[in-house]
Amino acid sequence: MELISNGVIKHKGKWYGPGEKITQVKKDDGERLIEFGVARPDEEAEKRKAEEMAKKKAEDDAKANEEGQKKQQNKSKDKE
Repeated sequence: MELISNGVIKHKGKWYGPGEKITQVKKDDGERLIEFGVARPDEEAEKRKAEEMAKKKAEDDAKANEEGQKKQQNKSKDKE
């Protein structure tokens, strides 16, 4: 999870100023910081992550489809 600091905060021994990005935050820690109002989700990072996941899924689906087509072609050749 990635966050943006709303003020001066200390997280995991490091100080962050207003507007600074806080990266690699565990989900529980991030939710706690958001609940306290000291940080907010980094929407750009979340959007990038969602886009990367969608791209990977599309690539995986295309690969699975291609493998399925090859298997189907092999079955057709075996029947001949």
